Amino acid sequence: MKSNRPINLPLSQVISVNRSPIAIASILHRISGIILFLLIPVMLWLLQNSLASPESFETVFDNVLVRFLAWIFVAAIAYHFVMGMKHLFADMGTNEEFKSASTASIVSFVIAAILIAASFVWVMF
Repeated sequence: MKSNRPINLPLSQVISVNRSPIAIASILHRISGIILFLLIPVMLWLLQNSLASPESFETVFDNVLVRFLAWIFVAAIAYHFVMGMKHLFADMGTNEEFKSASTASIVSFVIAAILIAASFVWVMF
């Protein structure tokens, strides 16, 4: 008798089997959530250091690495928000067919890419 229990597959095997935009959007949504979870303490520490005085603010954000880290954080928020909205709409019953869900994923990728590029200009320059 064959067991119908779920199998835990490594992420690389999941991606190689299912290359649809829906699956990629979902996996990247989880990864962006992990990035946000890991960067929140770092960003709070940077905020605390930058608010000590006007000189410390200049010192903290004069560093290109810190600005790049801040951009990664803002980009992860932008992506996570856009894909989270896509998932919420899917939970409400829209885009349940494969074609419409793929289209929604691609549109969400485009919106997220625009927000990420705009945030790069905003944070880095």
